[in-house]
Formats: sequence, C-alpha cells, structure tokens
Amino acid sequence: MSQSKLIRLIIQNYVETSKCFHIISKDGITTDQFAIDHSDPLFVNSSISIRQLRLQVPSIARTVSIARNLDYYQNKICHEIPSIPDIEQIKPILQKLRIIIIALFLKLNKLMVEKSMNIALEYDRYLVDWNKYSEQILMTTSTILIGYQQGRPNEKTLDTIGETLDYLDISMSLIDEKMSYLY
Repeated sequence: MSQSKLIRLIIQNYVETSKCFHIISKDGITTDQFAIDHSDPLFVNSSISIRQLRLQVPSIARTVSIARNLDYYQNKICHEIPSIPDIEQIKPILQKLRIIIIALFLKLNKLMVEKSMNIALEYDRYLVDWNKYSEQILMTTSTILIGYQQGRPNEKTLDTIGETLDYLDISMSLIDEKMSYLY
C-alpha cells in the first residue's frame, strides 16, 4: 500500500470520524501478553508473549512501555480535539501527531504479524528502530500536548520529527495535503 493511501485511510477511518479507541488491548506490562485486538481495515489482531520474548529480545520491554504511552496520547488527543476550535493552530498539529502515532502502531502491528520471532536478533533490531522513532514522537507529543494544556503551546517541537517521518516513509507535506479538507 502506498504511503499516500495509508495516510488517507488513517484520516478517513480515525481522524475524520473522531473515532477514539485504544489500540493496545493487552499492554505487556500489567499482563504477560502484548496485544493489538483492533481488527479493522488497517489493523490486524496480533499478540506476543512478553514473558517468553523478554530474554531473547531485550528491546521488547522498551517497546511495550513506549507503545503504552503512545496509545495513551493518541487516545487523549482524540478526546481533546472536539473541544478545540478549528481556528486554533494546535488542532491540526495534534491531528498530525495522532496520524503519525497510528502509522507507527501500524508498523509495529506489521512487525508483530510478519516478522519471524524465531530470529530473535533480527526481531530485536526491528524493535530498536521502532523504539527510537516512536520515542521521538512520544516526547514531541507529550511536550506539545502538555504545553497546550498549560496554555504554553510549543508547536516548534514538531520540527524535530523528520527522522521519524523518514522511517515511516511519509512527509509532513503529504499529511498536510491529505488533511487539507478538514480545516
């Protein structure tokens, strides 16, 4: 699927409809499973046993921690968006962050479904990359959302996510183009 189509589908299925949901059904922290049980046109139900994988794939612990926090923020943004007037600059910025977070989860979901967990070292490398770029978005999202909630929006922080966009093979101009009819 092309990245243009992916962004369009994320916007149509989750942003346009203000469809708020938790992506993670089992967080791998309070349970021994990490699961995405959100079957729809983009996500596929998937689950991994953290207890078994932790020794073979060290980065999995960081992955589930970052994922849990990203899921919290994407859901919080979704619930916050309806109360923000369209004329406020922060609204499309938060929407963009949610789109990027969902794209990161789709990449993680694909890793969970397609990559062989039998080759632990290779799987660990994929997760190390996912962790690096997801943590960048997590930090950016928390800075922007908390700043907005405290009356000190910091939209410039959005300029720091270029590497993550490259990792996802998308551009901010593509997201802007696909979102243009919303605002």
